[in-house]
Amino acid sequence: MGQRKRNKPANEPAAENTITIDDGEDTIVGERGQEEEITISLPEYEDLKTEIEELKDNMLRAAADYDNFRKRMEKERENIICYANEQLILDLLPVLDNLERALAGEHTDTEIQSILEGVKMISGHLHEVLTKCGLETLRSAGHPFDPNIHEAVGVVEDSDHEEGTVVAEFQKGYKLRGKVLRPSIVHVSGTKSGETEEEE
Repeated sequence: MGQRKRNKPANEPAAENTITIDDGEDTIVGERGQEEEITISLPEYEDLKTEIEELKDNMLRAAADYDNFRKRMEKERENIICYANEQLILDLLPVLDNLERALAGEHTDTEIQSILEGVKMISGHLHEVLTKCGLETLRSAGHPFDPNIHEAVGVVEDSDHEEGTVVAEFQKGYKLRGKVLRPSIVHVSGTKSGETEEEE
């Protein structure tokens, strides 16, 4: 390809249509301190320049692909961690339900109240742990009925709410990291089908 020249005189004219490429700032210094210049043709220089640009572009593409791969692996790892205990959390929901039912009643007995204080602490701690795992309570009462997160077990006439509004919740619903784990069991405001038929 190129020609290698040693100790080229300073006043010697460069060949036409060629360009001098130095390794480093200006020159290549040999073992004995002698200067060497490498002269290549302009087409060869353009080819090398194009090849370098292609290599740089390939390196950038490879770096971007690796970054995307790394992010995808991290996301999959997070999903595995998030949903690894899904069945365990689902099994714990009835326990949480029972604790909340125990706290919902009214008790005047001092001894029972002291026991309920302990139950309240346990319930709060369990709820806190599950929340850290990504568990969220679904919105129900007072919100429009959504078949994706609600399971209606009855229709109630209620003039205070628009038709299709959840008016009562019998069992809380939950979602885990955006995925519905258990729908809410609810009553919805509306007109009962039997009464509608009689009016007709």
